[in-house]
Amino acid sequence: MKRIITLLSVGLILIGAAAAAAQEEGDTFDPLEALAALGDSLLEDSADEGGSSVRARQSGDRLTQIRLKDQRNLEAKITSIRKGAFPTVALKVKVLKPAGEGAGSKVSKNQTLVVFPRLKFASSEVDLTDDPTLRNAGAYYLQKGDKVMIRLGYQRGRVWEADYIERK
Repeated sequence: MKRIITLLSVGLILIGAAAAAAQEEGDTFDPLEALAALGDSLLEDSADEGGSSVRARQSGDRLTQIRLKDQRNLEAKITSIRKGAFPTVALKVKVLKPAGEGAGSKVSKNQTLVVFPRLKFASSEVDLTDDPTLRNAGAYYLQKGDKVMIRLGYQRGRVWEADYIERK
């Protein structure tokens, strides 16, 4: 935190010096450009501060931790994605660790599965007021290479319906 304050102080001094120099030379000084440059340098310097953020020390949502450690989950890595209209998505995943119990225990390590999240519909639209549906709608934003925890539900042919899919 001291480093950030020091950088901001130095930056403000530099901005003031640049403004004074620009006025003497008759150049136009753009304070927004100077602030943007300062912000860029701050981002570059903050990368090596390693874990000093308050968020890094927080334990996160307790329910999420319980859900991710459930024995019915399997761990997988996304290898391919097919998106439809939001929030429909199909994910091709490679199993990294099968589940300890439930439907996910029937698959083996390195097996490739195609899964889609279970979504609740109200009339003809997805019901985003339903908590599990809202959580599973987040699967739409997953990317290739993401590690996920999946609780398999029903198998429909070669495709699995996931009770939930959550990024690890």
